[in-house]
Amino acid sequence: MLTLSGGLDESMGGAHPFPDQTTWEFSEHDPFKAVYDTRRRSVYMMTQRFQKHPFLALFDGADTNASTAERLTSTTALQALFLMNDPFVHQQAQGFAGRLLSERADDAGRLNRAYELALGRPSRADEAAEAMAFLQRARASLQGAGISPDQLTAQTWQSFVRALFLTHEFIYVE
Repeated sequence: MLTLSGGLDESMGGAHPFPDQTTWEFSEHDPFKAVYDTRRRSVYMMTQRFQKHPFLALFDGADTNASTAERLTSTTALQALFLMNDPFVHQQAQGFAGRLLSERADDAGRLNRAYELALGRPSRADEAAEAMAFLQRARASLQGAGISPDQLTAQTWQSFVRALFLTHEFIYVE
């Protein structure tokens, strides 16, 4: 998602923003717990042994207390709800939709570009027809909800991109 939206920070990770050591008052009963947002690859993420990062916990992140040769995968309702509703996903959809709108002038071109970037292949004829119908329904629904005309196209494409993010083919590497 970060790559598609243009939000991935490809620089190497630096120091984590730990609190100043003079302010530390951590103890056994009040341990240091922090989650630092990052736009870098997860290899640069701060990992705590006693607390999983919330995103990695939700999406089957490896146990931080043991070497892990293989990661188990699961599909849960919480994962789907995250992908539909989390502000992070909405921000990435906004960025990806903006990219599509700036790179292609018409819906058919944007649709093909979305499939190429997100799934690594062109859309099939049946997918393109379904997607165009989705775009029409989303546009009509957003118009009915009173979305301003200058935001209508962007929000329609954001809606489509969020749906694309939920596809099995986007989530799982075959």
